[in-house]
Amino acid sequence: MVRGMFPPLRPSLAVVLALAAGHLLIALVPGSPLAVATNLVLFVANIYVAFCAWLAWRDGGRRGAGLFFLGYFLLLLLVLVLLGRESLFVLLAIVYASVFRVPLLLGLFVAFCLSYVLFQPYAFESLLLLSLGWLVLWQVARRGRSLFVTGSLALGLVLLGGLLLPVIHLAVAESPRTLGVVAARPDVRRALWLSLASSTLATLFLASWGIPLAWVLSRARFRGRAVLESFIDLPILVPQSVTGIALLLLLGPGAPLGQLLERAGLTVAGRFAGLVLAQAFVASPFLIKTAQTAFAAVQPSLEQAAATLGAGPARTFFRVSLPLASRGVFVGVILAWSRAISEFGAIILFAPQPLTAPVLAHNEFLRAGTSEARPVAALLLIVCLWIFVLLQFSRTLLPAPWNSRTGGAEKTR
Repeated sequence: MVRGMFPPLRPSLAVVLALAAGHLLIALVPGSPLAVATNLVLFVANIYVAFCAWLAWRDGGRRGAGLFFLGYFLLLLLVLVLLGRESLFVLLAIVYASVFRVPLLLGLFVAFCLSYVLFQPYAFESLLLLSLGWLVLWQVARRGRSLFVTGSLALGLVLLGGLLLPVIHLAVAESPRTLGVVAARPDVRRALWLSLASSTLATLFLASWGIPLAWVLSRARFRGRAVLESFIDLPILVPQSVTGIALLLLLGPGAPLGQLLERAGLTVAGRFAGLVLAQAFVASPFLIKTAQTAFAAVQPSLEQAAATLGAGPARTFFRVSLPLASRGVFVGVILAWSRAISEFGAIILFAPQPLTAPVLAHNEFLRAGTSEARPVAALLLIVCLWIFVLLQFSRTLLPAPWNSRTGGAEKTR
């Protein structure tokens, strides 16, 4: 066992002597690009690299050794030749040799090099996206997926990372101290709380009638059902500015219905109620459609069994259908809340006061440009991301949907 761990003595001495001769020639060359100390450290590092190359040859034969030296050459060309960073190259060469035989770590190492060498000044954002993408791709490749599946996933992850890069960059662009100063501003805190409160109320309002409606649409068959479903999708089609103008024409101060509500003390435009109404309008399709899909996945035989035991439609809905579809319904709630809190176009026209966080960021941009709007936008993004992550985590605590093939509850994958 001990013999197999190390290369034979004579070839090892020959490799060390060859490395020593090569580094000695580099030191003797007039105008050598490497300092004496750096050359000596690199020589010691290359001894370790040569040992790791022997391990790659022992495990993978000529192909393994060839790939090892190809990666080492590319690293040398990128860091030492193009960038001229001798100390960084020594460190990266040692790390590369250490992780070469572990594909997961090798992929993370490549992501690190690409991020901090090629993708400056977006190194951290690139490292985060590339590392997450590689972890997902590695998991899929380990399970023996086809080349088409793996390639499609790789291409999709690259393009998705490019689309998400602006958002990730905004989230990490500001320091914690800057975000703390911005969060201490009364107007920012008021706008954040207003956005959270209005979007939460809009989602609760939608859930109170949208979830039962989704259940009925997934079960009942009646004339005009397809038309009704098309009307539910309408807020997705209508541009935000058109939504704001439509709400103004119906409920604004100059509209007959708006004047009637104003005389009754129920003014909507430019009030908190207007925020909730505009957010509920744009978020309604996300909740209803997702909930309808979740209810459609519940086996009707379970509801029929409850009916034979004497349960009415309301009891069947609350005791059977809703618990079994709870995960999918909760996804719809999350999507509706996310859409509501991010609404800007309809609000800026219909209810610009009081200020929500998106409107405040827009006003700060108009007043002083990106320097003032960026911290507000970053703070809003981070708060929304944390809440979104917590909501997604809490979804896993809900009951798993029923699977008719297994005859029991199956965890959602």
